[in-house]
Amino acid sequence: MDIYIKQWNDLILYCSFDNTYKMAWSKALVELTVNTNESIKDIVKLDFHDIARLCLKYYWNQTIFFDLIQSSNMKKPPEIISSTRSLITLYFNKKQSEQPIRFEKIDFYSIGLALEFELTVKNIVRTLKQDVCWRFKNLNRETYEIYDLDRNKGKVFLNKNDVITLKEHSDFLFTIINYRWTQMLEGFNHSPRISRKVRAIDDNNIKRTSLKKFHQHLDLIFEDGKRKCFYCGENIADSEISVDHVIPWSYMFSDDLWNLVYCHKGENSEKSNRLPSEEDITRLEVRNKLLLDRMQNNNKDYDQLQIAVEKDYVKKFWISFKG
Repeated sequence: MDIYIKQWNDLILYCSFDNTYKMAWSKALVELTVNTNESIKDIVKLDFHDIARLCLKYYWNQTIFFDLIQSSNMKKPPEIISSTRSLITLYFNKKQSEQPIRFEKIDFYSIGLALEFELTVKNIVRTLKQDVCWRFKNLNRETYEIYDLDRNKGKVFLNKNDVITLKEHSDFLFTIINYRWTQMLEGFNHSPRISRKVRAIDDNNIKRTSLKKFHQHLDLIFEDGKRKCFYCGENIADSEISVDHVIPWSYMFSDDLWNLVYCHKGENSEKSNRLPSEEDITRLEVRNKLLLDRMQNNNKDYDQLQIAVEKDYVKKFWISFKG
């Protein structure tokens, strides 16, 4: 293995950590070198703002789709994560929807969030300067001079040969970065399928569709036409209604009628990606049997719900995820 790549390999695989900052930093550097123009200069300068935007992209996609925890301190999330969550909240408020969307598909300037976006990037730059860029190079009391820094000007400097080497070995580096990031996330999260979630984000393979098409079926439960919250039992105003995955989508990766209920938007947000209680699971089983009785046996959704009831999907999936 090339000595330079061996240093990157060791820094990624054996670094100390209490959050995932180093993985976001290293991934952003490799991605930027991959996109470096073919006519490479003797010294390539990478700007901290470009690095910060990529870090925001990684954390945005992991958070908005899967709400992955990125550090061991549950009570005090890392500053970059807090900034990312705040920007996501502003985006949801602006769009009047909590439909997740990939970072790459958003133009913050055209939707009126330019200042908020730039402030988030600025905050990430500050953290990268203070806590990440120089720490990443340190391993076992030794500093690996894999790049030079000007923290005041916010620049990373790489020589031409090192950039070419990084480009040639980028697939290998992305693989070990994702592997190490997955290891870290598995230590912070109880959610299953962490490696699949990391891969799905990189492969642009996350699909969250609108759940409004399920209203026609979920409405059958309420004979008086008044929709009630599955969790608190109170009536829900049209402006406050949300369709929730009882077993979180981040576990299932699918939208299944047997796992969908009405609830208040606030309760949906508060519930986040936690597994439901056994009481909720029991009530969902009862609801599914009632819904099956009221649906017409002439569509795909009925057939899927029938299979779910017959095969006890609710309890089986819930137990498997708890394990």
